[in-house]
Amino acid sequence: MSTVVSRVKGGTGVTTETADHGTKSEFLKNPKQGQIPAFPGDFELQKLIFTSPHRKGYVDLKAAWSDFNIYESLFSPYLTADIQIVDGIGMLESVPIIGEETIQIQVKTKGIVRQRTPDGNAPGPFEGSQNEGRINLQFRVVKIGSITKLNDQVLTYKLTLVSEEAIVNLKQKVKKSALDSQSFEPRKISDVVKSLYRQFFQRGRTNSKKIFIEPTKNLTDLIIPNQTPFKAFNFLAQRAIAKAQHAVGSSFVFYETIRGFFFISLETLMAGGGLGY
Repeated sequence: MSTVVSRVKGGTGVTTETADHGTKSEFLKNPKQGQIPAFPGDFELQKLIFTSPHRKGYVDLKAAWSDFNIYESLFSPYLTADIQIVDGIGMLESVPIIGEETIQIQVKTKGIVRQRTPDGNAPGPFEGSQNEGRINLQFRVVKIGSITKLNDQVLTYKLTLVSEEAIVNLKQKVKKSALDSQSFEPRKISDVVKSLYRQFFQRGRTNSKKIFIEPTKNLTDLIIPNQTPFKAFNFLAQRAIAKAQHAVGSSFVFYETIRGFFFISLETLMAGGGLGY
């Protein structure tokens, strides 16, 4: 699913003081014991599954990890992560782990109860989101490092991970014009990004991630010269001009968070635009 987000209402730029922000969840407005996290970072690990194309089934890592980190960056088109494994069953050699494996993680903020409005959406700060304090992500293993032998039976090592879309991106190339395929007229850059994302990351996939796109005003007839989709998005971001009045510059970035992908200007982010999407 792709979403074009607009911060313009009545020709005026919208900032964080508007009504679409704030804590509206009853569990957060009127906290009760057991219904909110006890401390920052309080979570429930619901699933941590390791799968390999060289082994049938999966390995449950819930009892075999000691540290897990997920990294977001405005200047990275995909998520990165690392996980420290305490291996007492010889998984490193028996699977074997060679860099083609998948790790799926599902985490829930402790105490947050799933809520839905009558139209099926999440209320309050989770409006438009499907996680409500939940993270459900899939990563690919790309590196093994920091291997340490604790004793004759136990090893520890760190697996470096990237989001699944980073691998999908490397397998594809964009070789096309930004012109409309029917009228052959120049298109808005935000429309080009939307169509490219749908073509390369949503078509034929059942669990594709959302993309949040800030509308642009300038038209383009550029030809994208045999680039990967992520590189093409950054190529377009360098030339995009925001439609909203508060975003007078053209400093667009393309990046991924645990909620999805963003094609958005730094000016809109500074005005709080990332909070309500």
